[in-house]
Amino acid sequence: MRIPGPLRAQGLLVIPMGKVMVVFKVFADPENLDKVDKALRAVKEGDFKDLKREPIGFGIEVIRAGYVIPDKVDGAMTNLEEAVKKVQGVNNAEVEMTTLIG
Repeated sequence: MRIPGPLRAQGLLVIPMGKVMVVFKVFADPENLDKVDKALRAVKEGDFKDLKREPIGFGIEVIRAGYVIPDKVDGAMTNLEEAVKKVQGVNNAEVEMTTLIG
């Protein structure tokens, strides 16, 4: 791996950090879906990537929201999870999937 000039000159070793994709399954009341959708896109504790609504039956939709966070940063996952759960209108949110992306 080539280390950039200024960092090499300072004798620092640069180890690239991986990133983790986290997908949440979010439940909200049907009348709040638009507001929750907008608020989830604005969560700052992770890098928002994608959001999809999927019907689960009886006119109820679930929101799946994806974020990228740095790997090996203490508290990154906890902070993101708490931020998603604190969105006004969210009844429940759970981590559906995590995967290392690079």
